Amino acid sequence: MKTNLWTKNFIYCFIGTIMSAMGGIGLNIALSVYIYQQTGSTALSGTFAAVSMIPNFIFPLLIGPFIDRRHPLKILVANEVFLGVFYFIIAFATNALPFSYVFYLALTLMISSFGIISELAYQSVIPHIMSKENYSRGNAMLNIIYPMAQVVVTPVALLLFNRFGVSLIFLLYGGLSLIDAFMESRISFDYMVDKEVTSIGEQTRIRQHMIDIKEGFQYFLREPAIRSVFLYFGISGLAVGITVLWYPYFMSTPGLGDDKYALLTSMNGAGYVVGGLMHYFIKIPPNRKFQIAVVVYLAFSFIEGTFFFVPFIFMALGRFTLGVLGMNSANIRVSALQAYVPNNLRAKTNALFSVLQSLSIMVGQISVGWLGEFLPYWLISIILQVFGVIAVFVFILPKRNKVKEFYNYSYEDN
Repeated sequence: MKTNLWTKNFIYCFIGTIMSAMGGIGLNIALSVYIYQQTGSTALSGTFAAVSMIPNFIFPLLIGPFIDRRHPLKILVANEVFLGVFYFIIAFATNALPFSYVFYLALTLMISSFGIISELAYQSVIPHIMSKENYSRGNAMLNIIYPMAQVVVTPVALLLFNRFGVSLIFLLYGGLSLIDAFMESRISFDYMVDKEVTSIGEQTRIRQHMIDIKEGFQYFLREPAIRSVFLYFGISGLAVGITVLWYPYFMSTPGLGDDKYALLTSMNGAGYVVGGLMHYFIKIPPNRKFQIAVVVYLAFSFIEGTFFFVPFIFMALGRFTLGVLGMNSANIRVSALQAYVPNNLRAKTNALFSVLQSLSIMVGQISVGWLGEFLPYWLISIILQVFGVIAVFVFILPKRNKVKEFYNYSYEDN
């Protein structure tokens, strides 16, 4: 029986996610530009970006099991309220204090830590607000929010930042976080919390927490498909570090600059929007998902590898194409995980994926930032894409890894 995707719960979640995405994009853009403007160093910019990832490969292992044993929606709403108040305080602090690189390093660590709580709780809420048959369409719609906001917010955020400074961005994000919390507080669904576990003593709870972490890691080890997919993204995630060089490249290359940098970022977001709409209106046959994923992974490496060799028009078209392909890739992976992984292991599994990918991105960012001081940008990009191609042949294509069966898995099989 076909069920409706656009329920009250889904609509509230959709609107709340828009608010969160707008604030997050604006802040990320403003901080990355602000740090480079103040330091003039790709090495320090790369280090800043990498430090912001540190909580991503430590915190999820601790918070994932915690969320699995509590109501994720309550955690999500409480965290968004806290973040709203926190951003208001930081807005006034940054307006009053002079620039300090160390202060912003500490600040980005805090923002990332609380962001992880929201993300893991959010991922655990999603499967409860739509039926399994709507996972693909629902994820497609939720996944286009961030890129759609990126298209609109990026130029606006740069304009506001250049005129009023980073403090205003924090102030706006605080307001958007509170709106997000209000929308999510309107969501309701039944969630069975393990009363026995949550009522035991603190020492027993900590011991059970460690058992939960071990259980998630054991699941990762015994499932060859999940292990292979996660390791692939761990390797390919290194290439994300090249984005550290985009702004310095655009500011140092005649004919480019702020406006085209914003346009490039918006084109990438526009591609993700188109890709998401394709997934919403066009149902990909389960037996074709693996083939599509492989093509996407190889296309990513080729297009990314040519970035610094082509004129701006081809850069923009390349980012748009990668947005379309990237959305399809993400939707295939996320839908497979939601359908395949048991409920009691979903947050742990998502946490482990977050850890591996975040560690990869962090290593890529700090490495690229420092290499950017000595090597041509194009050479760094090519080296990263070679690793990505090798990872496809090592982790994705071998039959023994069973990635094809995993990606082609259907909710009807569950």
